[in-house]
Amino acid sequence: MLKKIGCFLGVILIILSISGCNSVEKKPKIGVSFGVGGSDRWMNEKAYMEAQAAKLGADIEVRINTDEKVKTQTADCRELIDSGAKVLVITPRDMRNMRTVLDYARQKNVKVIAYARVIMDPRTDLFVGYDTYKIGQNMGKYLSERIYKGDFIILKGDEWDFNTPLLYNGASKYIEPMVDFGVKIIMDTYIPRWSREKAKEAVRKVILENGGKIDAILAPNDGLAGAAADAVTELGIKNHVVITGMDAELSAVKRLVAGTQDMTVYMDLKNLAETTVDQAYAMAKNEKITANTEIDIDDQKKIKAYLITGEMVTKENIDKVLIETGVYTKEQIYGSNK
Repeated sequence: MLKKIGCFLGVILIILSISGCNSVEKKPKIGVSFGVGGSDRWMNEKAYMEAQAAKLGADIEVRINTDEKVKTQTADCRELIDSGAKVLVITPRDMRNMRTVLDYARQKNVKVIAYARVIMDPRTDLFVGYDTYKIGQNMGKYLSERIYKGDFIILKGDEWDFNTPLLYNGASKYIEPMVDFGVKIIMDTYIPRWSREKAKEAVRKVILENGGKIDAILAPNDGLAGAAADAVTELGIKNHVVITGMDAELSAVKRLVAGTQDMTVYMDLKNLAETTVDQAYAMAKNEKITANTEIDIDDQKKIKAYLITGEMVTKENIDKVLIETGVYTKEQIYGSNK
């Protein structure tokens, strides 16, 4: 009898142990695809996302797709879904050409978050990004307060990026009235795929055609600002040329110190990346997400959005905005001389 009881208890223990193993909650997986250029920021955001996922107890795989010739972003996204991602975070290379990915995500019951760039499809579950129109306004206002007349170049970024017209329209609110008071726009152009090389070439060409005259350049990010600054320097322009930027890349901040760029916008990329992982984790666990607004996409449809704003950085407030907050060290920006 005791032997039978012992056997029975042994079976019960085995069943409980198996049940216990099965009851261990599997970590939700988040897949991330950045379809981007070579900006410094993306490696930082990859690290921020990975650290936040580890903190939450989620698995994450981040892929930075900078060259469609090697593997398309669509292929990356399909592989992330097939590897078990419950939520897919996408920075689209082409915001209007993600239908195949969204079709596959819906087929596999995978949620989609657009990160930094909107996907123009109402099946997107959430957009996490910047208040780009407001940033554009700040750029235009900055220029309008420093240059009242002269020759301007406007670089608009990639034509198919959702952020491009928002930045442009925001800046135009201040720049357009200046045309009536002596400002001459000598170039107003898109820069395909945010290419620094194409930007530099375009800036050089138009300045030469304008007899070497240029007073201000509206560049929508620090990559294009750097290209514009290089062109101005190489052409030997004697007057100071006011140049804007965005992203507060270290190279741009050094240009602020050197006086070859005048302002940038610091976006709290850590906050943006961590917020996105928080939202993705909530989605994976079927919990409520956080949105602070909605944005319009094609056909008058809206998607939920969580937007953050940036802070303007000039030579005068570098220490306060970027060093005291721990974004960069004094040595990184100024070297060992300060």
